[in-house]
Amino acid sequence: MELFEVIEKRYSHKERFSPVSVPLKDLELIAKAGLAAPTGNNSQCVRLIILPDKEAIKPLYEASPSEILLSSPAAIALLTDSSVVTGKYNFEVEDYSASAAQMLLAATALGYVSLWLDSPYFEEEKQKAALSALGAPVLNPRYKAEEANGSKRENGSLSGGYSLRVVLPVGFPEGEGKRRSKMAFKERVFYRLLGSLKDYKNDT
Repeated sequence: MELFEVIEKRYSHKERFSPVSVPLKDLELIAKAGLAAPTGNNSQCVRLIILPDKEAIKPLYEASPSEILLSSPAAIALLTDSSVVTGKYNFEVEDYSASAAQMLLAATALGYVSLWLDSPYFEEEKQKAALSALGAPVLNPRYKAEEANGSKRENGSLSGGYSLRVVLPVGFPEGEGKRRSKMAFKERVFYRLLGSLKDYKNDT
């Protein structure tokens, strides 16, 4: 598929997945797309764990149940390692967001559906259980107080260690998934100033 077709086709699949397996080579291609994402200060703090089948998914499901994840034939867990973050600012949030977005597009390009799944791991105890299920050291709660201004978060605000950020179930849909409507382009895109509509003088 052409890039902009992939972007338009991607959606968050919140229905059941088909039991058809996903080849490991495709999961690796999706993971490579995630690792190619921008990374603040080149810290490369993102860590990916490929869960190639239901047997590999089961411990994570038992740590924090999710029916969507349970029906998925494969998944990729995305963690960040704050111990490798360098520089004045901490870009873990930006790094994992960019990585997850690229993997969602890669999955779509390969004909699969996926979903940004993070809410099952928000609570501290579930976060610890999920990390343990993935073999990651449990050194800190997922969240710690951060400054409201994201660009000025203090380096090390997650106090060192791993955080499970997102799990991306990957597979074919069992049926057509529901797509949420998007606001109109003109409601979210402006020219020169917020609220200013199209600048027709420069319209080509």
